[in-house]
Amino acid sequence: MNHALLRRIFFLDMVADERARDHERRSANNALIAGILAAAGLLEYHLLVEHTASRDLLVLIYVMGLTKAVFLLWYRARN
Repeated sequence: MNHALLRRIFFLDMVADERARDHERRSANNALIAGILAAAGLLEYHLLVEHTASRDLLVLIYVMGLTKAVFLLWYRARN
């Protein structure tokens, strides 16, 4: 069936799906950045107030940043 109305409905479904994916991508990106900033803030607190460096927070910051960079390169290579 190649009715014009059906083609419009399928097109709208695809646009809505792309919008949902874009919102998911943006929210995950913002959550990652917020997590990195929160871990960095907590590490800074440990350094300035308690005068100790927490290795687990440092590793967490690096892992989150590396994950962001790897996925950024992955998606750029695929598009």
